[in-house]
Amino acid sequence: MHESISATFNVIKRGHVLMLEIDFDEENFIKFGASKSLHVSKEDFSKYLHKTTSWEFDGEKLVPQVLEIKSDKHHTKVICFLSKYKENIKSVTIKNEFLLNVKSHSNIVKLDINNTFKDYRLHKERREIKVNYK
Repeated sequence: MHESISATFNVIKRGHVLMLEIDFDEENFIKFGASKSLHVSKEDFSKYLHKTTSWEFDGEKLVPQVLEIKSDKHHTKVICFLSKYKENIKSVTIKNEFLLNVKSHSNIVKLDINNTFKDYRLHKERREIKVNYK
């Protein structure tokens, strides 16, 4: 049976801020990411996230700030602050190469902004998305 290997990146509005929640397999990060230990640290994860992803909203580059890392068995959830929320975001450009060195890995990007939900699958052949809101 084929198991789908993926990480999810949820961009969501929480109150007056944009947050990024990332769920992924800790084992893959430790093997293929840039972890110096058997656990995911804020420092290692931040460096790897900034090296493998970029986030641009209305032409402004946003740098996710890692607030919290929660690990449960093999899965890890990271909560990041992206920015203060801006009304009526017109364009989003995301580049994502997170763990693409893992065989058949995909990154699922979910955008829950402007009262609209959109999701995209990124992988070795598709590493960038540009989303325009009208």
